Amino acid sequence: MRLERLIGAILLGGLGASGLASAEQIKLQDGTEFAGSILGRDGDRIVIGLSRSSVAAVDGQTLPPPVTTGATAPAFSAVDLNGTTQTLGAEQGEATLVHFWASWCPHCRSDVPLMKDLFARYQGKGLRIVTVSLDQDVSKLAQFMKDQQLPYPVVAAYQDPASPNATLPELYEAQGVPAYYLIDANGVVAKTFSGSVTEGNMDLESDLQKLLATASKRGT
Repeated sequence: MRLERLIGAILLGGLGASGLASAEQIKLQDGTEFAGSILGRDGDRIVIGLSRSSVAAVDGQTLPPPVTTGATAPAFSAVDLNGTTQTLGAEQGEATLVHFWASWCPHCRSDVPLMKDLFARYQGKGLRIVTVSLDQDVSKLAQFMKDQQLPYPVVAAYQDPASPNATLPELYEAQGVPAYYLIDANGVVAKTFSGSVTEGNMDLESDLQKLLATASKRGT
């Protein structure tokens, strides 16, 4: 019997980083034992968090490294709602900000003015912005984009479940929105941000300016 059928769901991540400060020794009905933490119960399902390093493979596939600072950003090719192909790979030649969001998310909406401002001031000046919407209703997303006059590219992750767009949230392990991935010109993740960057004490623009300044010095 597959492990995920026995425990309901597996959440992968570093135990410390995921808030799983102390692991418990868990034993399954088939005798399998492992260290994990019970994150929740839902009827006959139990949600268990495992240390990423303890998982050898899922469905026969080795897990990619986590998308964290210093890691190579996952490459992708996706088509935005304007029909333009947005790509990311190594040696892009400019920094890229990948932003996961949704029109129904109040914290995402709070960040819209900043995103529009960043696009106006930095797009084409060493920075490229690509946003990925997790909206299920693409018509509502399109109306929101029109109402807000969003100037930056928007990839609809769930417009077509069979398209490469649909793999982006899993590829970047975007567990919630808003989420930001600041990637340098070599395709390396410089910093990640989880949650609104305007409601808390996170300073996305400051880190962005540092990244662009570093790139400028290397180019001179």
